[in-house]
Amino acid sequence: MRITIRRLFAACASTALATVLTCAAGVASAQTTLKMAHIYNPGNIWYETAEAYAKAVEAKSGGKVRIVIAPSGTTGDWPASIEGLKIGTNDIVLQSVGTLDRYNVVAGVEAYPYLVRDIDHFKKVYYGPVGAELYDEIAKKTGFRIVGAGYRGMRHLTSSKPVRNLAEVKSIKIRVPPLKIYRLTWDTLGASTVPMGVAELFTSLQQGVIDGQENPLEVVEMMKFNEVQKFVVETGHVSGAMTWIFSDAKFKSLPADVQKLLKEEGEAAMLAATERMVRMEGEIKGRLQGKGMQFVTVDRAAFASALVPMSKEFPDLAPWVAKMQAVK
Repeated sequence: MRITIRRLFAACASTALATVLTCAAGVASAQTTLKMAHIYNPGNIWYETAEAYAKAVEAKSGGKVRIVIAPSGTTGDWPASIEGLKIGTNDIVLQSVGTLDRYNVVAGVEAYPYLVRDIDHFKKVYYGPVGAELYDEIAKKTGFRIVGAGYRGMRHLTSSKPVRNLAEVKSIKIRVPPLKIYRLTWDTLGASTVPMGVAELFTSLQQGVIDGQENPLEVVEMMKFNEVQKFVVETGHVSGAMTWIFSDAKFKSLPADVQKLLKEEGEAAMLAATERMVRMEGEIKGRLQGKGMQFVTVDRAAFASALVPMSKEFPDLAPWVAKMQAVK
């Protein structure tokens, strides 16, 4: 009888412990906290897009999924932030698709010149079957899962001297981001290129070490390049795409409903940012003109034609370029 009672107590204790552990596990799984990093400052469209994403995710999940943001490069520059995804110090990074070029060339297609025709084409590419296929390929080749695409604005050349045609491109020395596809774009057009990080860019322009640089108008205004550059040459050579970058393994480890939430709200936030950026481009142009910058129109078709030979340098991108350009 005593043995039976002891067994009964042991069984009850075991059951109670299992119940406690199960409840604890349930509580843990009900709360998911993700760490996001980006380099943007308050007042910037991408800073505010990150805030909107985090708020939407928390609201739609009833507080069960939270995104904690480390803004303004507080945890490192964007290459360090993306590396942080691999070791788990970050769960999400806000950056352009092309920044994953260093992990596999396929991600560099985002920066391929004259790939996207207009905003309608941008949406059809990145939110259609070709975009989904591209994102799966990037995940397979790099280990990073990207969600959504936000129009970053057209990249234009700025210069301290006028550039009205291809012949005049050959007379300038310009800074390019330290990515192969940007460097070869301007090498092919005949400019002298200097790969350089953004930290030293303003001073290099101010001191005349370089004649120009290329970026979206939003960056031109944010970095106050109007103080050291006189001309905006409207080359419109790249329509960049911002995105949310995750570790693919970490993303897949999340519950299916959390993955669905992050994808749906991530895409919604990027589409809202796209519409906002379209409006902003005209406003920024007006402000830069008011600060003395002169906008120069060039023959974009001639620039695009001059870049056709560049395709042989990127054979792995050729199928993706063809697929994306074929989207109607």
